[in-house]
Amino acid sequence: MSPTPDTHSVDTPCAPERSLAEINADIRCLFARAEGRLSDAERIRHATLLGEWAEAIRASVVPAA
Repeated sequence: MSPTPDTHSVDTPCAPERSLAEINADIRCLFARAEGRLSDAERIRHATLLGEWAEAIRASVVPAA
């Protein structure tokens, strides 16, 4: 039986599900609702959004030729 090729390799980054603008808007909205003071749950949400934002940044980088 032949091995199945990996369709999602490390060399081909997958596109983020949401744009940087959408993620940034969510971060801004989170702080606006919290009036700059985040609860524990909001801190967790903020950390999740930052991870999503960082992933979107990495996906947007074009490798040099």
